This record gives sequence, C-alpha cells and structure tokens, in this order.
Amino acid sequence: MKKIQNYLHLCLHDNTSSEARVINGFLSFLILFSIAAIPLHFFVGSPEYEWIKGNLFLFDKITVSIFTLEYIFRIWTDKHKVRFLFSWEGIVDFIAIAPFYIEKLGMGGSYYEVFLLLRILRILKFSVMYGKEHEALQRCKAKRHGQLYMLSNETVERIVQKHPIIFLIALIFPLIFASVGLLTILFSHGSSIENWWFAFSILCFILSGTFFYKAWLDYQYDVIYITNYRVILQNHELFGSETNGLTYNSITNVVPSNKGFFRWALGIGNIEIETANRDATLIFQDAPKPHDVVRKISENRILHEERLAD
Repeated sequence: MKKIQNYLHLCLHDNTSSEARVINGFLSFLILFSIAAIPLHFFVGSPEYEWIKGNLFLFDKITVSIFTLEYIFRIWTDKHKVRFLFSWEGIVDFIAIAPFYIEKLGMGGSYYEVFLLLRILRILKFSVMYGKEHEALQRCKAKRHGQLYMLSNETVERIVQKHPIIFLIALIFPLIFASVGLLTILFSHGSSIENWWFAFSILCFILSGTFFYKAWLDYQYDVIYITNYRVILQNHELFGSETNGLTYNSITNVVPSNKGFFRWALGIGNIEIETANRDATLIFQDAPKPHDVVRKISENRILHEERLAD
C-alpha cells in the first residue's frame, strides 16, 4: 500500500514527472470539455431537447466521478493533508466537484450552470501549479530529468516555462471547437443531413484535441533549464522535438525583450541567446520575467569564467 501511495504521489504531486504531465494533461482536457458542455445545460428544459438530458447527466456523472477520485487521491497521497485541504489547489479541487453534489441534493436551484463555470479555476490551478520552480528543482537532483541527461556534478538551478497567460490564451481555440462540436450535435438532431453534421462535429472535436495538445506541449515541454554548466533549451512540436545545450563559454550575449505595454505589464518577454556559432541565435518566446532570467544566465556566465580563471 505504501508503494501505491508513493507512486500516486509521483503522479499527482510531482509536477515534473512524465506521469504527472500525462495525467494533468488528460484532466485539463476533461475540464475544458466539461466547460464546453455548459451551454448544453441551458437547452435541457426545452421539450425538443429533452433527449440530451440523460446523456448530459451521464457525462457530468463520469466527469465528477473522475474529479472526485482525483481529489481523494490527492488528499491521501499528500504529505501535509490538512494544509492541502486549505491550499489553493485543494480549494479549487473541491469547488470543481461541489456544484454537482449540491444540485443533486436539491440546493443548486437555477444557478447550477453558473456554478459549473467555476471549473475553469481548475485550469488556472494547473497553470499556477506548474510555475512552482522549487518543486520542479527537487527532481532535478537526479542524473536524468525527463529525457534530459545531466552531466557529472551538474545541477539544475532554474527552470523557465512559458508564461501561464500564454497557456490560458491558447485554450480559447480548443474550447471554441469543443463547444461548436457539441452544439452541432444538439441542433442537428433529427435533421435530414444529421450524419453530415455529426461528421462535422467529429472534425471539431479532432481540432479541439489538436489545439489543446499543441498548447499543452508549448506550456509543459518548451523549457529552459539553467544549470551550473550550461543553458539547455527544449522545444517540442506536434511531431518531434529539439534540444540545444549551450555551455557558458559558447554564449556571447543574452538579450531580454518585453516591448509593448501589455507584455511589460504582464511580465512577458522573449529571451535571445547569441552564440559564437554561425546563425546560432536561439530565441525562447513568452517567458515570465525575462530580465530576471537573463540576469541569472549572466551571473552563471561570470561564475563560469571565474572557475576557468582559477
């Protein structure tokens, strides 16, 4: 039982493990899909759409069951259970499932659909949770971090992901396509070309999944690792990935850029790393606090030069 608990802790609380990324990616898409289904609730009361009521209830039941199990497992596997219950993550997890049970107890009234919108806080939870560098750094003490192999005596000192607002903005397209797909099924029911409309809805769901997967890759796997020996940039696309490891003596200049009022106000910017190699200026886009990141890289470059001088 202890081994199971430790493994579930890895899956649910270790933000940098491959297991957690897959599970949280699935949960995020399920949250997105449940939010996209909210407009369907407003048609349930109409007689012509009565057929959707049972299917919608089944979907909500499955979704809430998964969220409930996740909530229970997160409490069980957390090392500080009481603190988790009253933390941002614990409160958001509870808010995501509470409206369903409240409505079944007859206390939700006509505000059930409004309460369902609170599920969007779970997306916010994932975007905030994955920005906690100190938790991610604990896993970097090993010789391997995901698919990244560490050098001898090398430690990761900072991990930089894209700004959370970029991830949230990228979710707009998958949310729209999922909503359009669900509404298409609703309004095409009983029409003479229902099969064609059904095929269109399937296309919308595929596009929704594709756009979500791309957004998840950009946020979870486009990363800068700043170590005591080098700077490592990872870039994942839908098909394939690229990793560039730059030692500090090969870096000639590091430039932050956050031009524009909104980028300045939100603390979003690009990081350009220039090297001595021909055509080797690497750009990491939409990083949070780019000037702080550049300052850290510059400090490590100075320390590296001092070690070489000694």
